Amino acid sequence: MDEKLEILPKTGSYYSILIALVLSGFTASIASMLSGLLLIDIGETFNVTVGIAGQMCTFSFVISIVFALLTSIFSIKYNHKVLLQVGLISYAASAIGCYLAPNFNIMAAVFSLSGIGYALATTMVFTLTELFPQKKRGEAIGFIIAGMSSSYLIGALVVPYLQSIGGWRYTFLGYMLPSSILALILATATVPKNTSSFDNRDQIKLGEGFKAVFSNRSAFSSLLGYLLAIATWQGVLTYFTSFFRESFLISIGEASIIILIGAILYTIGSVASSRIANRVGRKPLVAVSILIASIIVMVFTYSPIFVLSVGLLCVICLLVGMMDASSTSLIIEQLPLYAGIMMSLQRAVTQVGSSIGSGLGGAILIFSGYKSMFLILGVFGIASAMVFHWFTIDHSSSKTE
Repeated sequence: MDEKLEILPKTGSYYSILIALVLSGFTASIASMLSGLLLIDIGETFNVTVGIAGQMCTFSFVISIVFALLTSIFSIKYNHKVLLQVGLISYAASAIGCYLAPNFNIMAAVFSLSGIGYALATTMVFTLTELFPQKKRGEAIGFIIAGMSSSYLIGALVVPYLQSIGGWRYTFLGYMLPSSILALILATATVPKNTSSFDNRDQIKLGEGFKAVFSNRSAFSSLLGYLLAIATWQGVLTYFTSFFRESFLISIGEASIIILIGAILYTIGSVASSRIANRVGRKPLVAVSILIASIIVMVFTYSPIFVLSVGLLCVICLLVGMMDASSTSLIIEQLPLYAGIMMSLQRAVTQVGSSIGSGLGGAILIFSGYKSMFLILGVFGIASAMVFHWFTIDHSSSKTE
Protein backbone atom coordinates (compact mmCIF):
# COMPACT_ATOMS: atom_id res chain seq x y z
CA MET A 1 0.00 0.00 0.00
CA ASP A 2 2.82 2.40 0.77
CA GLU A 3 4.18 2.20 -2.75
CA LYS A 4 0.80 3.12 -4.28
CA LEU A 5 0.56 6.18 -2.11
CA GLU A 6 4.07 7.46 -2.77
CA ILE A 7 4.42 10.42 -5.10
CA LEU A 8 7.20 9.86 -7.58
CA PRO A 9 9.95 12.52 -7.74
CA LYS A 10 10.45 14.75 -10.78
CA THR A 11 6.69 14.94 -11.39
CA GLY A 12 4.28 17.85 -11.18
CA SER A 13 2.47 16.32 -8.23
CA TYR A 14 5.72 15.83 -6.32
CA TYR A 15 6.77 19.45 -6.66
CA SER A 16 3.29 20.87 -6.08
CA ILE A 17 2.88 18.92 -2.83
CA LEU A 18 6.41 19.84 -1.75
CA ILE A 19 5.71 23.54 -2.38
CA ALA A 20 2.48 23.31 -0.37
CA LEU A 21 4.27 21.67 2.57
CA VAL A 22 7.17 24.13 2.44
CA LEU A 23 4.80 27.11 2.44
CA SER A 24 2.84 25.56 5.32
CA GLY A 25 6.07 25.23 7.30
CA PHE A 26 6.96 28.81 6.38
CA THR A 27 3.60 30.00 7.71
CA ALA A 28 3.98 28.00 10.92
CA SER A 29 7.03 30.02 11.95
CA ILE A 30 5.68 33.52 11.31
CA ALA A 31 3.87 34.02 14.64
CA SER A 32 6.95 33.44 16.79
CA MET A 33 9.02 35.64 14.50
CA LEU A 34 6.51 38.50 14.73
CA SER A 35 6.21 38.26 18.51
CA GLY A 36 9.99 38.41 18.86
CA LEU A 37 10.34 41.50 16.70
CA LEU A 38 7.24 43.35 17.90
CA LEU A 39 7.02 42.53 21.60
CA ILE A 40 8.04 46.04 22.71
CA ASP A 41 5.51 47.67 20.35
CA ILE A 42 2.71 45.34 21.46
CA GLY A 43 3.48 46.12 25.10
CA GLU A 44 3.39 49.86 24.45
CA THR A 45 0.03 49.61 22.68
CA PHE A 46 -1.61 47.83 25.60
CA ASN A 47 0.34 49.68 28.32
CA VAL A 48 2.05 46.57 29.69
CA THR A 49 5.72 45.81 30.28
CA VAL A 50 7.74 43.71 27.89
CA GLY A 51 7.84 40.95 30.52
CA ILE A 52 4.06 40.84 30.72
CA ALA A 53 3.70 41.08 26.94
CA GLY A 54 6.04 38.11 26.66
CA GLN A 55 3.55 35.99 28.59
CA MET A 56 1.38 35.76 25.49
CA CYS A 57 4.27 33.80 23.95
CA THR A 58 4.50 31.60 27.04
CA PHE A 59 0.76 30.91 26.89
CA SER A 60 1.06 30.04 23.22
CA PHE A 61 3.95 27.67 24.03
CA VAL A 62 1.83 25.88 26.63
CA ILE A 63 -1.15 25.59 24.27
CA SER A 64 1.17 24.29 21.56
CA ILE A 65 2.58 21.58 23.85
CA VAL A 66 -0.93 20.44 24.81
CA PHE A 67 -2.13 20.31 21.21
CA ALA A 68 1.05 18.63 20.02
CA LEU A 69 0.23 15.78 22.41
CA LEU A 70 -3.42 15.80 21.38
CA THR A 71 -2.36 15.60 17.74
CA SER A 72 -1.10 12.08 18.43
CA ILE A 73 -4.77 11.20 18.98
CA PHE A 74 -6.03 13.35 16.12
CA SER A 75 -3.54 11.79 13.68
CA ILE A 76 -5.16 8.39 14.26
CA LYS A 77 -8.78 9.49 14.18
CA TYR A 78 -8.75 12.22 11.53
CA ASN A 79 -7.45 12.74 8.02
CA HIS A 80 -3.96 14.24 7.96
CA LYS A 81 -4.84 16.71 5.22
CA VAL A 82 -7.80 17.97 7.26
CA LEU A 83 -5.59 18.45 10.32
CA LEU A 84 -3.14 20.49 8.24
CA GLN A 85 -6.01 22.61 6.96
CA VAL A 86 -7.32 23.19 10.49
CA GLY A 87 -3.84 24.27 11.58
CA LEU A 88 -3.57 26.80 8.75
CA ILE A 89 -7.09 28.11 9.47
CA SER A 90 -6.03 28.61 13.10
CA TYR A 91 -3.13 30.75 11.88
CA ALA A 92 -5.44 32.84 9.70
CA ALA A 93 -7.86 33.32 12.60
CA SER A 94 -4.97 34.29 14.90
CA ALA A 95 -3.73 36.87 12.39
CA ILE A 96 -7.15 38.49 12.12
CA GLY A 97 -7.66 38.36 15.88
CA CYS A 98 -4.28 40.00 16.61
CA TYR A 99 -5.11 42.77 14.15
CA LEU A 100 -8.46 43.46 15.84
CA ALA A 101 -7.56 42.79 19.51
CA PRO A 102 -8.87 45.70 21.67
CA ASN A 103 -6.94 44.77 24.82
CA PHE A 104 -4.04 42.60 25.94
CA ASN A 105 -6.14 39.75 27.36
CA ILE A 106 -7.86 39.24 24.04
CA MET A 107 -4.53 39.66 22.27
CA ALA A 108 -3.03 36.84 24.35
CA ALA A 109 -6.07 34.63 23.71
CA VAL A 110 -6.11 35.06 19.93
CA PHE A 111 -2.32 34.81 19.69
CA SER A 112 -2.57 31.40 21.39
CA LEU A 113 -4.46 30.20 18.31
CA SER A 114 -1.09 30.31 16.58
CA GLY A 115 0.09 27.74 19.13
CA ILE A 116 -2.73 25.43 18.05
CA GLY A 117 -1.86 26.08 14.42
CA TYR A 118 1.83 25.38 15.03
CA ALA A 119 1.13 22.04 16.72
CA LEU A 120 -1.26 20.82 14.02
CA ALA A 121 0.44 22.27 10.95
CA THR A 122 4.05 21.35 11.68
CA THR A 123 3.16 17.85 12.84
CA MET A 124 1.16 17.15 9.70
CA VAL A 125 3.68 18.82 7.39
CA PHE A 126 6.40 16.41 8.49
CA THR A 127 4.03 13.42 8.70
CA LEU A 128 2.86 14.01 5.13
CA THR A 129 6.40 13.57 3.84
CA GLU A 130 5.53 9.86 3.91
CA LEU A 131 3.87 10.58 0.56
CA PHE A 132 7.35 10.77 -0.94
CA PRO A 133 9.71 7.86 -1.63
CA GLN A 134 12.04 7.19 1.29
CA LYS A 135 15.11 8.41 -0.59
CA LYS A 136 13.42 11.77 -1.18
CA ARG A 137 12.00 12.31 2.33
CA GLY A 138 15.23 13.67 3.75
CA GLU A 139 15.40 16.20 0.92
CA ALA A 140 11.76 17.17 1.44
CA ILE A 141 12.26 17.64 5.19
CA GLY A 142 15.32 19.77 4.50
CA PHE A 143 13.30 22.05 2.23
CA ILE A 144 10.47 22.28 4.79
CA ILE A 145 12.81 23.30 7.60
CA ALA A 146 14.50 25.75 5.23
CA GLY A 147 11.04 27.18 4.55
CA MET A 148 10.44 27.57 8.27
CA SER A 149 13.67 29.49 8.75
CA SER A 150 12.94 31.60 5.66
CA SER A 151 10.02 33.20 7.48
CA TYR A 152 12.62 34.95 9.65
CA LEU A 153 14.69 35.90 6.63
CA ILE A 154 11.80 37.37 4.67
CA GLY A 155 10.13 38.75 7.79
CA ALA A 156 13.21 40.78 8.69
CA LEU A 157 12.79 42.56 5.35
CA VAL A 158 9.00 42.74 5.09
CA VAL A 159 7.90 43.43 8.67
CA PRO A 160 9.65 46.84 9.06
CA TYR A 161 8.00 48.02 5.84
CA LEU A 162 4.53 46.82 6.88
CA GLN A 163 4.96 48.31 10.33
CA SER A 164 5.84 51.68 8.82
CA ILE A 165 2.57 51.58 6.86
CA GLY A 166 0.09 50.57 9.54
CA GLY A 167 1.90 49.74 12.77
CA TRP A 168 2.52 46.31 14.28
CA ARG A 169 -1.08 45.19 13.72
CA TYR A 170 -0.64 45.49 9.97
CA THR A 171 2.21 42.96 10.02
CA PHE A 172 -0.22 40.26 11.15
CA LEU A 173 -2.73 41.28 8.49
CA GLY A 174 -0.21 41.86 5.70
CA TYR A 175 2.27 39.03 6.32
CA MET A 176 0.83 36.23 8.46
CA LEU A 177 -2.71 36.23 7.01
CA PRO A 178 -1.82 36.11 3.27
CA SER A 179 0.74 33.37 3.89
CA SER A 180 -1.84 31.32 5.82
CA ILE A 181 -4.47 31.69 3.10
CA LEU A 182 -2.06 30.85 0.28
CA ALA A 183 -0.74 27.79 2.13
CA LEU A 184 -4.32 26.66 2.81
CA ILE A 185 -5.26 26.99 -0.86
CA LEU A 186 -2.18 25.07 -2.05
CA ALA A 187 -2.59 22.33 0.57
CA THR A 188 -6.26 21.92 -0.33
CA ALA A 189 -5.51 21.73 -4.04
CA THR A 190 -2.43 19.48 -4.02
CA VAL A 191 -2.22 17.24 -0.93
CA PRO A 192 -4.09 13.92 -1.37
CA LYS A 193 -6.60 12.87 1.27
CA ASN A 194 -5.15 9.41 1.76
CA THR A 195 -1.76 8.60 3.27
CA SER A 196 -0.34 5.24 4.26
CA SER A 197 -0.36 5.84 8.02
CA PHE A 198 -3.92 7.20 7.92
CA ASP A 199 -5.13 4.28 5.80
CA ASN A 200 -3.54 1.96 8.40
CA ARG A 201 -5.34 3.69 11.27
CA ASP A 202 -7.39 0.58 12.03
CA GLN A 203 -4.11 -1.16 12.91
CA ILE A 204 -3.04 1.68 15.21
CA LYS A 205 -4.05 1.92 18.85
CA LEU A 206 -2.99 5.02 20.73
CA GLY A 207 -1.87 3.18 23.86
CA GLU A 208 0.16 0.73 21.81
CA GLY A 209 1.65 3.62 19.88
CA PHE A 210 2.93 5.41 22.99
CA LYS A 211 4.12 2.10 24.42
CA ALA A 212 6.00 1.39 21.20
CA VAL A 213 7.68 4.80 21.32
CA PHE A 214 8.73 4.71 24.97
CA SER A 215 9.74 1.04 24.92
CA ASN A 216 11.84 1.44 21.79
CA ARG A 217 15.25 2.66 22.91
CA SER A 218 16.15 4.23 19.58
CA ALA A 219 12.81 6.04 19.15
CA PHE A 220 12.81 7.39 22.71
CA SER A 221 16.48 8.38 22.50
CA SER A 222 15.94 10.25 19.25
CA LEU A 223 13.28 12.39 20.95
CA LEU A 224 15.44 12.92 24.04
CA GLY A 225 18.45 13.88 21.94
CA TYR A 226 16.34 16.31 19.96
CA LEU A 227 14.98 17.92 23.15
CA LEU A 228 18.50 18.54 24.45
CA ALA A 229 19.64 19.94 21.09
CA ILE A 230 16.65 22.29 20.86
CA ALA A 231 17.29 23.53 24.41
CA THR A 232 20.77 24.60 23.31
CA TRP A 233 19.61 26.14 20.05
CA GLN A 234 16.66 28.03 21.56
CA GLY A 235 18.93 29.50 24.21
CA VAL A 236 21.21 30.79 21.45
CA LEU A 237 18.27 32.14 19.44
CA THR A 238 16.80 33.95 22.41
CA TYR A 239 19.91 35.63 23.77
CA PHE A 240 22.59 35.99 21.09
CA THR A 241 21.22 39.33 19.84
CA SER A 242 21.25 40.77 23.36
CA PHE A 243 24.77 39.42 23.87
CA PHE A 244 26.11 41.22 20.80
CA ARG A 245 24.27 44.46 21.57
CA GLU A 246 25.52 44.58 25.14
CA SER A 247 29.02 43.20 24.61
CA PHE A 248 29.93 45.02 21.38
CA LEU A 249 27.48 47.94 21.59
CA ILE A 250 26.05 47.34 18.12
CA SER A 251 22.83 48.94 16.86
CA ILE A 252 19.53 47.20 16.19
CA GLY A 253 20.19 47.55 12.47
CA GLU A 254 23.55 45.79 12.78
CA ALA A 255 21.93 43.06 14.89
CA SER A 256 19.29 42.59 12.16
CA ILE A 257 22.05 41.98 9.63
CA ILE A 258 23.48 39.23 11.85
CA ILE A 259 20.01 37.66 12.07
CA LEU A 260 19.67 37.74 8.28
CA ILE A 261 23.07 36.10 7.75
CA GLY A 262 22.31 33.46 10.38
CA ALA A 263 18.93 32.67 8.81
CA ILE A 264 20.52 32.29 5.37
CA LEU A 265 23.18 29.90 6.69
CA TYR A 266 20.60 27.90 8.66
CA THR A 267 18.55 27.57 5.46
CA ILE A 268 21.60 26.46 3.47
CA GLY A 269 22.42 23.86 6.11
CA SER A 270 18.86 22.52 6.03
CA VAL A 271 18.80 22.17 2.25
CA ALA A 272 22.30 20.67 2.04
CA SER A 273 21.72 18.17 4.85
CA SER A 274 20.09 15.47 2.71
CA ARG A 275 23.01 15.33 0.26
CA ILE A 276 25.56 15.24 3.05
CA ALA A 277 23.54 12.60 4.91
CA ASN A 278 23.47 10.42 1.78
CA ARG A 279 27.27 10.34 1.91
CA VAL A 280 28.05 10.10 5.61
CA GLY A 281 24.76 8.85 7.07
CA ARG A 282 22.06 10.73 8.96
CA LYS A 283 23.02 9.66 12.47
CA PRO A 284 26.71 10.64 12.14
CA LEU A 285 25.68 13.96 10.60
CA VAL A 286 23.28 14.70 13.47
CA ALA A 287 25.75 13.75 16.18
CA VAL A 288 28.78 15.50 14.69
CA SER A 289 26.94 18.68 13.71
CA ILE A 290 25.36 19.22 17.15
CA LEU A 291 28.62 18.30 18.90
CA ILE A 292 30.69 20.85 16.99
CA ALA A 293 27.94 23.48 17.23
CA SER A 294 27.68 22.99 21.00
CA ILE A 295 31.42 23.35 21.52
CA ILE A 296 31.32 26.61 19.56
CA VAL A 297 28.33 27.78 21.65
CA MET A 298 30.49 27.33 24.74
CA VAL A 299 33.37 29.44 23.42
CA PHE A 300 32.07 32.10 21.00
CA THR A 301 31.31 34.57 23.81
CA TYR A 302 34.96 34.53 24.90
CA SER A 303 36.18 36.15 21.69
CA PRO A 304 37.07 39.85 22.18
CA ILE A 305 36.92 40.33 18.40
CA PHE A 306 33.45 41.13 17.07
CA VAL A 307 33.96 39.68 13.59
CA LEU A 308 35.35 36.42 14.99
CA SER A 309 32.44 36.04 17.42
CA VAL A 310 29.92 36.64 14.62
CA GLY A 311 31.79 34.19 12.39
CA LEU A 312 31.54 31.48 15.05
CA LEU A 313 27.81 32.18 15.42
CA CYS A 314 27.40 31.76 11.66
CA VAL A 315 29.04 28.33 11.85
CA ILE A 316 26.59 27.42 14.62
CA CYS A 317 23.63 28.42 12.42
CA LEU A 318 24.90 26.35 9.49
CA LEU A 319 25.49 23.26 11.64
CA VAL A 320 22.16 23.52 13.46
CA GLY A 321 20.38 23.74 10.10
CA MET A 322 22.00 20.43 9.14
CA MET A 323 21.19 18.91 12.52
CA ASP A 324 17.55 19.97 12.53
CA ALA A 325 16.70 18.60 9.09
CA SER A 326 18.66 15.35 9.55
CA SER A 327 17.35 14.64 13.05
CA THR A 328 13.74 15.21 11.96
CA SER A 329 14.24 12.77 9.11
CA LEU A 330 15.85 10.31 11.53
CA ILE A 331 12.98 10.62 14.04
CA ILE A 332 10.16 10.13 11.55
CA GLU A 333 11.74 6.89 10.28
CA GLN A 334 12.00 5.32 13.75
CA LEU A 335 8.48 3.85 13.80
CA PRO A 336 6.82 4.23 10.38
CA LEU A 337 3.48 2.81 11.56
CA TYR A 338 3.33 5.47 14.28
CA ALA A 339 4.72 8.35 12.21
CA GLY A 340 1.89 10.66 13.31
CA ILE A 341 2.53 9.94 16.98
CA MET A 342 6.29 10.38 16.56
CA MET A 343 5.84 13.75 14.85
CA SER A 344 3.34 14.98 17.44
CA LEU A 345 5.77 14.02 20.19
CA GLN A 346 8.60 15.72 18.33
CA ARG A 347 6.57 18.94 18.13
CA ALA A 348 5.84 18.69 21.88
CA VAL A 349 9.52 18.03 22.53
CA THR A 350 10.40 21.09 20.43
CA GLN A 351 8.26 23.34 22.60
CA VAL A 352 9.50 21.78 25.85
CA GLY A 353 13.12 22.12 24.73
CA SER A 354 12.49 25.71 23.68
CA SER A 355 11.00 26.50 27.08
CA ILE A 356 13.99 24.94 28.82
CA GLY A 357 16.49 26.79 26.65
CA SER A 358 14.93 30.23 27.05
CA GLY A 359 13.82 29.76 30.67
CA LEU A 360 17.01 28.21 32.03
CA GLY A 361 19.11 30.59 29.97
CA GLY A 362 17.27 33.56 31.42
CA ALA A 363 17.63 32.28 34.97
CA ILE A 364 21.38 31.76 34.54
CA LEU A 365 21.71 35.19 32.97
CA ILE A 366 20.03 36.82 35.99
CA PHE A 367 22.46 35.29 38.48
CA SER A 368 25.59 35.09 36.34
CA GLY A 369 26.37 36.22 32.78
CA TYR A 370 26.38 35.32 29.10
CA LYS A 371 29.53 33.21 29.29
CA SER A 372 28.16 30.98 32.04
CA MET A 373 24.80 30.73 30.31
CA PHE A 374 26.16 29.63 26.93
CA LEU A 375 28.64 27.32 28.65
CA ILE A 376 25.82 25.42 30.38
CA LEU A 377 23.62 25.42 27.28
CA GLY A 378 26.52 23.94 25.33
CA VAL A 379 26.65 21.03 27.78
CA PHE A 380 23.05 20.20 26.82
CA GLY A 381 24.10 20.02 23.18
CA ILE A 382 27.07 17.76 23.92
CA ALA A 383 24.74 15.44 25.85
CA SER A 384 22.43 15.44 22.82
CA ALA A 385 25.26 14.36 20.53
CA MET A 386 26.12 11.49 22.87
CA VAL A 387 22.49 10.33 23.01
CA PHE A 388 22.17 10.33 19.22
CA HIS A 389 25.51 8.57 18.75
CA TRP A 390 25.14 5.84 21.37
CA PHE A 391 21.42 5.12 21.56
CA THR A 392 19.75 5.79 18.20
CA ILE A 393 19.56 3.65 15.07
CA ASP A 394 19.38 4.96 11.52
CA HIS A 395 16.91 2.50 10.00
CA SER A 396 17.37 3.82 6.46
CA SER A 397 21.07 2.95 6.51
CA SER A 398 20.36 -0.51 7.91
CA LYS A 399 17.96 -1.14 5.04
CA THR A 400 20.47 -0.21 2.44
CA GLU A 401 23.22 -2.37 3.81
